[in-house]
Amino acid sequence: MIDVGVLLLTCAMLIQLNWREPQERLISPAYWVQRLQGKDLYDPRGVLWHGNRNRPEIALTFDDGPKPETLLVLDALKTEGIKATFFMVGKHIKEHPEIARRVIEEGHAVGCHSYDHQRQTLLTEKQVWQQIWDSRILIGRVQGRFSAYRPPWTDWNEPVLHAAQAHKLPLAMYTYATDYQSHLTPEQWANRVARMTHNGSILLLHDTYPTTADALPVLLRTLKREGYQFVTIPEMIERLP
Repeated sequence: MIDVGVLLLTCAMLIQLNWREPQERLISPAYWVQRLQGKDLYDPRGVLWHGNRNRPEIALTFDDGPKPETLLVLDALKTEGIKATFFMVGKHIKEHPEIARRVIEEGHAVGCHSYDHQRQTLLTEKQVWQQIWDSRILIGRVQGRFSAYRPPWTDWNEPVLHAAQAHKLPLAMYTYATDYQSHLTPEQWANRVARMTHNGSILLLHDTYPTTADALPVLLRTLKREGYQFVTIPEMIERLP
C-alpha cells in the first residue's frame, strides 16, 4: 500500500526543482486542492502566494525599513530603473520619515510590516488591527498608502488575516527569501538567487542589511539578463490569470 505522505514528499522534492515553491506547501494536500481550483496563486480570502507563472515577471520586496541602508537600495533600484515593494515597520517610518517619503516619491509600492515587528500571531485581532492603523497614520503623513500587509516572519493566522481584511489589505507572502552571504562573492550570490527565481517569483530581501544593499546592483543586473521584468506587489496581483 502506498504511503500518501511519502508520495507527497517525494513529489514535492522533485517538483521543487522546477517550481522553487516552499516544500511545506508542496507536501500539503490543501495546496493541491487549491492548485486544482486555480487558487494557489492568490487565495480568495486575500493571500498572495505567487505571481502569474505565464509571465516573465517577478516582484522584489524589501522588509524591515526604512533605515539609512534603504538609501543604498534606492540608489541601486534607481540606476537600473526598477520598481520594488517596501514593507515598512511603523516605528521606523516614524524615525525616518524622509526616507519613507523618498521611497514613495520614486514610485515604489509600500506595504505594512507591523508597527514594531512583534510576532503578530501572539496578538489579538484588535491589537493587529491597531498595529496596522498606527502605521497607516505615519505613512499617510509622508503622502503614502499601503497596498499590502506582510506580517513579520510571514507568520499569520485567522485573526491576523481578519485584521488585514478590515484594512482592505491583502497578505503578501514570498517564494524565496535571501540576503547576501559574506562567504559568497556578489556574483555567486546573484547566480544562486537567479537559479531559484522563475516566472511569478516574489523575492524577499531586507533593505536594512548593508551587505545586501552593497551586492544588490549585481543581483539586479543578473536578473535582468535572465529576461525578467520587475513589478510591484499590486501590479503582480493585477496581472494574475
